[in-house]
Amino acid sequence: MNELVLDIFNNYKNLIIFLHILSASMLIGSMFMIIFIVRPIAKKIEDIDEKYGNCLKLLRRFNIFLVPIMLIIFSASFFMNIGMGFEYGDPTTFIMIHVKEAIWLFLVFNFLYMYKKYLNAKKAYKEKDFLVTQENIILITKYLLPLNLIVSLIAVYFGIAIKDS
Repeated sequence: MNELVLDIFNNYKNLIIFLHILSASMLIGSMFMIIFIVRPIAKKIEDIDEKYGNCLKLLRRFNIFLVPIMLIIFSASFFMNIGMGFEYGDPTTFIMIHVKEAIWLFLVFNFLYMYKKYLNAKKAYKEKDFLVTQENIILITKYLLPLNLIVSLIAVYFGIAIKDS
């Protein structure tokens, strides 16, 4: 198995690293866009039904976008970890890789929790319970998404530190 992964990595090293960086950039950029561009504009919509309907559409599309991006990031990470020989290298680097993996595991669980809250908001919206809809949307956009953005930036920092070591 390791030989196959090494062979694939050696043949497609630049593409794998490119996809890893591109997908991480797209993930961070999408979170940044929602937090700093879309959310302030959505606040200005007066009609509650339209506001929450649009927010739920945005969150649905974000969740759909998120799945392939996360799969690319994890797949590329898998190939890079084995292909770059981190397991046999510097122990500090190996520990940093485990820390980065833990960070990504946290991100996955937080994104899953966000999806659960999105489903709760969607159900409440269909029942015209706008208070519950609002609470879930606020939790996602004001707290969970910024937390993921910060944690993602920390993961990027670790990625740069790992690459330099």
